Amino acid sequence: MVRIVIYPKDIVRLTNKSESYARKEIQRIKIALKKHSYQHLTIKEYCEYYAFDLNEVNAVLDKFERNNP
Repeated sequence: MVRIVIYPKDIVRLTNKSESYARKEIQRIKIALKKHSYQHLTIKEYCEYYAFDLNEVNAVLDKFERNNP
């Protein structure tokens, strides 16, 4: 199953930062993208914001999903 939304646990896995850092990071990006608090941040938006390769990020997240269902 392909996910669209990025969660704090995903950012923790990608950056090795704390979960509180990840939650604040999502808030900062949503403010920068002028999203409402009830709107989700997508993996694609996260990648575009940081100029990360979407395929690489999805591969890392998929690896974690397969190891921790």
